[in-house]
Amino acid sequence: MLGQIFKKQALLLLRNPVQLLLLVGLPIILILILGVALSSFMNGEAPVIQVKLGLVEQAEESAQLEQFTAEQKELPAEVFNEMESMLPIQLLKEEVFGSEEVKEFITVEEIAPNKMEDVLNDNTFTAVIEVPENFTYELLQYLYLGEQQQPALQLYTNTQHQLGASIVEDILTQYQQQLTLQSFLGENRIDAALLQENLQNVTADVSALEQQQPVSSKDYYTIGMAVMNVLFIASAIGSIAFMEKNTFVFNRVILANVSHWVYFLGVLMTGMVFAFLHLLIIFGFSWIVFDVTWPDLVGFSLVTISFAIAVGGIAVLLTALCYRLHSEVITNFFSNILVSLMALLGGSFFPIGDSSAFIATLGNFTPNGAGMSAYLSVLRGNEWTEVTNHLLVLVLFGVISVIVAAWSFPKRGAAL
Repeated sequence: MLGQIFKKQALLLLRNPVQLLLLVGLPIILILILGVALSSFMNGEAPVIQVKLGLVEQAEESAQLEQFTAEQKELPAEVFNEMESMLPIQLLKEEVFGSEEVKEFITVEEIAPNKMEDVLNDNTFTAVIEVPENFTYELLQYLYLGEQQQPALQLYTNTQHQLGASIVEDILTQYQQQLTLQSFLGENRIDAALLQENLQNVTADVSALEQQQPVSSKDYYTIGMAVMNVLFIASAIGSIAFMEKNTFVFNRVILANVSHWVYFLGVLMTGMVFAFLHLLIIFGFSWIVFDVTWPDLVGFSLVTISFAIAVGGIAVLLTALCYRLHSEVITNFFSNILVSLMALLGGSFFPIGDSSAFIATLGNFTPNGAGMSAYLSVLRGNEWTEVTNHLLVLVLFGVISVIVAAWSFPKRGAAL
C-alpha cells in the first residue's frame, strides 16, 4: 500500500507541467545567468579599469632644484648628482605612472595651472594631482637638511570613480613610503644598493598547507541553485497533500482502512525520491553543458542522499503542519520567504560567509547551507572530516523534521 501512496503522489506532481518546468528549468536558467555574469569575480579575474589622471605642476621642478643647489653649495658633489636623478615629480611621472604595468590602466595628462579649474569640473577625470609651487624645493630640504615639515601633494578625486580613485591613492601612499625609506637610508648613511642585495639573499621555506581544486563560477552556482531550488520540492509536495485534505482524499484513504502512518511515510518517500532525482537532473545537466565534474562520486552520492533525507523531512513536516493548522499559509511562507532567507544565509547567491564567521556558521546549520558546504568540500577534494560534519547536520535535520511531523500529524480520529 505504501507503493500506491507513493505512486499517487508522484503522478500528481508529474501531471503538473508548469510546476515541473519551474522546478527544473528555473535553476538551469539561474546557473547560466549567474555563472556567466559573475565569472570574472568568482574566478579571481581583475576587473577592467581605465583611470584618467590629471597632473598639475604649479612650478617647474628644474627651477626648484637650481634654487636649492644655489643655496646649499657646501653639500658634496655626489649629493647634487643624486638629486638630479631622484627628482620626486620626475620619478613619479617616469618610474611610477610611466611604468608599463601602470600605463595599461592609467593615462596621465599634464595640465597647465590655469586650466586646473576646468579639469576639476571635467567628470571624465578620475583624479587630479596638484603639485604645490615649492614642493620639490621643500622636499629636498626635508630629505637632505633634516627639515621637520614634510611637503604634501594635493589629490582631488572623483566620487563617481571610487575604485580608480582608490587605486591612485594607494599608488601615492606607496610612493610616499619609498621616499620616506630613502630619507631614512640617507640619514643613517646606508647604501640602498647594498640593502637590496642583502634582502635578495634572504631565503625562506614555503610549504603548502592544503591543496584544493579551484571552484569556478559555474561550479559554485550549479551547487547554489541546486540546493536552493530542491527545497521547492518540499513545498510542492506539501501543497499537494493539503489539496488532498481539502478534497477529502486523505479521509477516503483513512476510511479504506489504511493507516495514516502509511500516508505519512508515502509523503516522506515522495519528498526524498523526487529531491534525489531533482539533484541528479540539475547536476547531470551541468555536467553535460557546463562541464561540472565531481572527483569523488561516492562523496557526491552520500551528500545527495543526505540532502534528500533533509528535503523529505521538510516535505512531511510542511504536510503535517498544514493538516494541523488547517491552512496552507505555512507552505506559502516556506516557499516565498524562508527558502530565500536560507539561500542568502547558505551562500546560494553569494559567498556571504566569507565576510563573517558567524554568518558562515549560521548558514551551515540550514539544510541548503550544509548541503552547499558539503558539495563544495567534495568538489575541492577536501578531507572527509570536513564533509561528514555537514552530512551529520543534513541527516539530523531530516530526522528531527520527521519526528516533529509525526508528533504534529493528525491521528485517525482527528483526520476524520
